[in-house]
Amino acid sequence: MRKFEISDRFTTADIGLDLEADSLEGLFVAGAEGMFAIIFSRKPATRSTDRRNIHLKSTTVEQLLIDWLSDLLYLFDTDGLIACNYQLSIKESSPGYELNGMVDFQQFAPMTDVAEHEIKAVTYYKLEIRNIGGVFRCHVVFDI
Repeated sequence: MRKFEISDRFTTADIGLDLEADSLEGLFVAGAEGMFAIIFSRKPATRSTDRRNIHLKSTTVEQLLIDWLSDLLYLFDTDGLIACNYQLSIKESSPGYELNGMVDFQQFAPMTDVAEHEIKAVTYYKLEIRNIGGVFRCHVVFDI
């Protein structure tokens, strides 16, 4: 189970996601899916064109989420790559957390993919990942 809900309750220059999943991996995937749902008013047709290994290490799980979403945003901004399929593993390491995975990407097609919002950055505003009864929850805010 994973889900995201787009929220504009923050400020006029921000938009956020309320994330919920039954695993950290699911929470990170929900964050990525939600971020691309903010960028695109409708989900682009999935046509995987590129597969990449992803490896990230951070001192906290919140920092790992910021790094994950920031890396995906960077790949979209610089190479026009839209993440579309995810195989992730998140483990505690010393010190902190480590994400390893395989991500499929599709190339942004300006003639058919309509980008509605430009996300400038992933923010730390009120970011806290909580595990309540085996369900992971957090809010992620983006600067638009």
